[in-house]
Amino acid sequence: MKTAFFHDHRLRRDAAGAYFSNGGLPYAVLARYLKHFDGLVLVTRVQQTAEDESRERLSPAGGPRVEVVPVEGASRIGMLLGSAVKTHVRSVLQRVDCAIIRLPSLIGLAACREAITLGKPWMVEVVGCAWDSLWNYGSIAGHVSAPILYALNRHFIKRAPMALYVTEHFLQHRYPCGGPSEGCSDVVIPSPGDDVLAQRLRRIRESSDRRQVRIGLVGSLNVDYKGHETALRALVQLVPENPGLTLSLLGSGDAERWRRLASRLRVSTHVEFVGTLPSGGPVAQWMDGLDLYMIPSLQEGLPRALVEAMSRGLPAVGARTGGIPELIDARHIHDRKNHNQLALAIRRLIGSTAEMESAARANVATSRKYAPAILENRRDEFLARFRSYAERTQCSQLPEGRAEIQ
Repeated sequence: MKTAFFHDHRLRRDAAGAYFSNGGLPYAVLARYLKHFDGLVLVTRVQQTAEDESRERLSPAGGPRVEVVPVEGASRIGMLLGSAVKTHVRSVLQRVDCAIIRLPSLIGLAACREAITLGKPWMVEVVGCAWDSLWNYGSIAGHVSAPILYALNRHFIKRAPMALYVTEHFLQHRYPCGGPSEGCSDVVIPSPGDDVLAQRLRRIRESSDRRQVRIGLVGSLNVDYKGHETALRALVQLVPENPGLTLSLLGSGDAERWRRLASRLRVSTHVEFVGTLPSGGPVAQWMDGLDLYMIPSLQEGLPRALVEAMSRGLPAVGARTGGIPELIDARHIHDRKNHNQLALAIRRLIGSTAEMESAARANVATSRKYAPAILENRRDEFLARFRSYAERTQCSQLPEGRAEIQ
């Protein structure tokens, strides 16, 4: 049995025709589905890699039993409304047995429509909120499209035969599914050992005077919704009482506008731009050099970077956004865009060694719930159920691609 996977993730393609991912859809992630299906056709966007782009920062996306069929040259409106994308999606669906559709995505919405039309078994993976990401994107176009794409995603997720969510509550409430569903994060982290917590507690105690405090934030510099402005404005309040404080920003994109804002706010000397790092060990090493992690995002599903930071024993503060409140204590949550509350949450933590230690212990314990074995078992059970449903649907189809799901 063969499946197709639809999403808007942008792969890189080199001159030799090999495909790479910047972290979202590497072959290691696609291999999850190959445990249940004989082959997978990946339908997503593609861009040519720059000659100077480091392969060390990319992960292979192609591999055995994975076929990449890119959607090329289509605008965002074209992906949603264009007949060429519709034809492209339909041609893939006609030669596979079922579809796994990751939302929100424009290619994914097209795939939902075509799967229903063709009576093809399908399921959705809900990884974020269309409203939050577009409304907070920082453009008029985002404000205009947010209600439209929110309604479309909600409509198709409601009609989906099955849905896998990355949150336990938030996305399920905002985008309910009419069929069976499961909450299962797509986080991929090693379960932290006792040595990680011991190392973190030692760092907290040895730097109890807080003369030097390093705070980290992970997120693309090209978008507004990762909360960089909120972070920088909170820094203005914290620096006078913590002159050794540094905000370390990890993420791809153009840093210039954030450099300009930091300069206007007179905190430039307290901000460093790390750029990107390979996932795994290098990111963990960077996190081990931090004292606190912040995630002031305006849009999130279940943030992988936050879970990774928690797995390193990092105390964390975050916005009341998406699945963030499912992960960290309410005392460390602030309202979106509220830099005053963010500064207060940071001040409360770094001002108390006992509070920092308590947060470190709680965060490690929570991160262990996202151990690979736990998530893999939950995901495998759901995908096995979907395959069984798809097999039955091939034999006895009902309207809109639905069959009895057991």
